[in-house]
Amino acid sequence: MFEFIPKGFYYDFVGTRRFWAYASLISSAISLVLFIVVGPRWSIDFTGGTEIELHFEGSVAIADVREALEGVGVGEDAVTQVGDPSANQFALRMQGDTAAKETDLTAVRSTLEAAHGKDWIESFEVENEVGARVSLVYKGPPLSADTIAKELSGITGVSVQGGTDENSVYVRLPGVSESVKAALTAAMPGNALTIDRADSVGPKVGSSLRTAGLTALVVSTILHLIYIAIRFDLSFAPGATLCLVHDVLFTCGILVIFRQEFGLSTVSALLTLSGYSLNDTIIVYDRIRENGERYRKKDFGTLINDSINQTLSRTIMTALATSLAMIPFLFIGGAVLQQFALVMLIGITVGTYSSVYVAAPITLTLRHYEPAVRRIFGLSPAAPPPSTESAQSERPR
Repeated sequence: MFEFIPKGFYYDFVGTRRFWAYASLISSAISLVLFIVVGPRWSIDFTGGTEIELHFEGSVAIADVREALEGVGVGEDAVTQVGDPSANQFALRMQGDTAAKETDLTAVRSTLEAAHGKDWIESFEVENEVGARVSLVYKGPPLSADTIAKELSGITGVSVQGGTDENSVYVRLPGVSESVKAALTAAMPGNALTIDRADSVGPKVGSSLRTAGLTALVVSTILHLIYIAIRFDLSFAPGATLCLVHDVLFTCGILVIFRQEFGLSTVSALLTLSGYSLNDTIIVYDRIRENGERYRKKDFGTLINDSINQTLSRTIMTALATSLAMIPFLFIGGAVLQQFALVMLIGITVGTYSSVYVAAPITLTLRHYEPAVRRIFGLSPAAPPPSTESAQSERPR
């Protein structure tokens, strides 16, 4: 069987636990402060907005695209180039309520009021949650959708559909994607333009998604903690708990520092990461428990060192294999998969570190205080643990 770590390799992980414990504590605290004070860069999944991916047949500079879109209210920072410049692919991400333009809404209302009177419109509700659409309820005799469409024919890109009852219709307006396409086509008439993808999320839906995503992350962490409490005894569970919280906090801190978008794909990656990190920690814990049952008289610090060294090759190979699976998504997976892969790669590195330097060494410290904790909570005493006075390691035979 292939071993990534040579058989003769042995490192005293427990001997340096205090340094890494302080480093982990400080980094987790900084990450939490950054997340609260600076705040993540929320994606349009959570804030609402429009995301468009497009490409040109001919060569186009990003400066020309930005200049052409100034007239439709698209800022320079909202336009980015995707992939190789020769591919002429661009992504536009505009946050906020961007599905329908205010000028189009005003034009529709004023046109209908001019044709039927100001009292004719009973309800005029903008439904940007489902795209650039107006739900219109009017008074008086019913009119066909075609009749209202003819009255609005002077407004470019407007269409009308029947509503839920006789005196209601849906007025579909040109959204941001149509405005973007029109502006770019007018600025570069000789260069064919294709809209590859256009997604709009309303601000209410974005807020609901953000709440649901963060709730899912918290609930998942709580369920993991319940599993840890059942799976391991009192001296093991806190280490796995802190390891899980450390991994999520540290990964979020890195995303905030580098201003990476925090969206649904990020939450999905963090949920996946928590399961991956927990599984890696369980492998180390199981080996510690096995060695503890086999060598009852051996110092507990030595047992932890032996167990980490014995599982180190597997831990690193698992991390490398998972990382290799993520790397293709990072470069050719598109915007959504790239974000997922980036978070996973950061999390895999953090999770591998925490399994070695956070979870197991904490168990050594907590093992010493386990009897006192059991007395406080009225739990039955555990079997006498091995001595923890010395944490010096010995090479396994």
